[in-house]
Amino acid sequence: MSEVKGMALLEDWEVKALDIKLQEFANSVDGVRAAVVASVDGFVLAQAATQSSSGERLAAMTSAMLALASAVGRELALGTMDVLMLEASEGKVLMQSIPLPRGSLLLMAACGQRSVIGHVLWSARECGRKIQAELSAE
Repeated sequence: MSEVKGMALLEDWEVKALDIKLQEFANSVDGVRAAVVASVDGFVLAQAATQSSSGERLAAMTSAMLALASAVGRELALGTMDVLMLEASEGKVLMQSIPLPRGSLLLMAACGQRSVIGHVLWSARECGRKIQAELSAE
């Protein structure tokens, strides 16, 4: 079992399922430089196309960014925060929450500038749905 802060423990098969779903996502989107599934407390649970040392930092930053985006959404009465997108001169980053019955997970994908953000968004949402289906079935 793997401990996940902010939600119940994940079984080894659940961590393996996260790895598989994230790898499928990273392989389906052109230009993915890094992809991470993290706990809401910023602990890396799965990573693809990412150096293992940077996965830890990316998970922590994803947690912080989504918490800040959620606070802005609450302040502006925008409802539940779904996706945060960042576009920079050399690439794009997409972050999203994956709600589960026992707590949420976070997905972050960093892509090159040529990546089509609509495709990244659609693929990330599909990945989130697959993770929800896999980890919600008990």
